[in-house]
Amino acid sequence: MSGGIFGTSGEGIEEQAARQPTEIGRLSSGEVVSYLRSLPALWADAGPDGRQALATTLFARTDVLGFEQMVYELTPDAIELGLAAALPSVFELTCTIGEFGRGERT
Repeated sequence: MSGGIFGTSGEGIEEQAARQPTEIGRLSSGEVVSYLRSLPALWADAGPDGRQALATTLFARTDVLGFEQMVYELTPDAIELGLAAALPSVFELTCTIGEFGRGERT
């Protein structure tokens, strides 16, 4: 097979495009601040699939300890947006969340 939508190695257009360098303009500091301020509304308006997409775009890894702590690793894109400077490396829950479950644990 030669030409067409597949290269000679059988790889598709998506794989070929992923290897192509792209020129993406950098955001200004004002645009980054505006984006960061829009995240709470974006999260609130998103459904489960949108929230999952947002989380996987921002976080390469997350470790959660119940309702007490979240430790995470940002994606390269999130770091480039400035989230490493805007967010603490560990979120500590400092307030009480209402009771959950059936009450066996106290």
